[in-house]
Amino acid sequence: MKNCFVVMPFEPQLHYTYLYLKRHIEEKFPGVVCQRGDDEVFTRPLLETLAEYIRQADVVIADCTGRNPNVFYELGMAHALDKPVILLSADDVAQAPADIRAFVFLRFAEGPQLFLEKLDRALRRVLGSEFDELYARASLLFDEFRAAKQLKVARCGKDDFSAAAAEIAARSGVPKPGDDKSVGELYLPAIIPPPADLKVMRKLAEWIEEKFGPPTAP
Repeated sequence: MKNCFVVMPFEPQLHYTYLYLKRHIEEKFPGVVCQRGDDEVFTRPLLETLAEYIRQADVVIADCTGRNPNVFYELGMAHALDKPVILLSADDVAQAPADIRAFVFLRFAEGPQLFLEKLDRALRRVLGSEFDELYARASLLFDEFRAAKQLKVARCGKDDFSAAAAEIAARSGVPKPGDDKSVGELYLPAIIPPPADLKVMRKLAEWIEEKFGPPTAP
């Protein structure tokens, strides 16, 4: 389990932005928990609670929109603790304080699709992909399939596989260690880059059944 801590002003209108980010991150990165400082009822001083959240974080996302003093205080704690930080803003970068102006900002103004794509790439650089091990398992099966069928078919890269695997995992879960049948049935087709050749996909389906037996009932 990995922790992503979101730093932003505690303003009601930003709560929906936080929930949007939280849902997207936790769906795209299974095993990552996304939190904000006001997610729980405080049982100790606020600064002590925030410091503990930041200490436990594997990555900190800071929304610097509006140059909120509390945000920059928490951002300073994150930098002092040497935490990886991803900076967001709806403002022009020129409006950021000089000390952080040299950092890369992800800007909401770029539009939801491009913003989320850049956020996903930034998170993968920090956290790695939850699907790296799954990619390795699927790659071994794919090599076995290519050798058995004497095919020269390329496999897609980790990032493309991870994007497809995240959608599959949301529907069907992640196979347990040793469950190669589920890896083959659910994830092996995702390792073939689009557009997939129909003949190749048919051969793949045949090979999976030859190796693992009849398909698992839904």
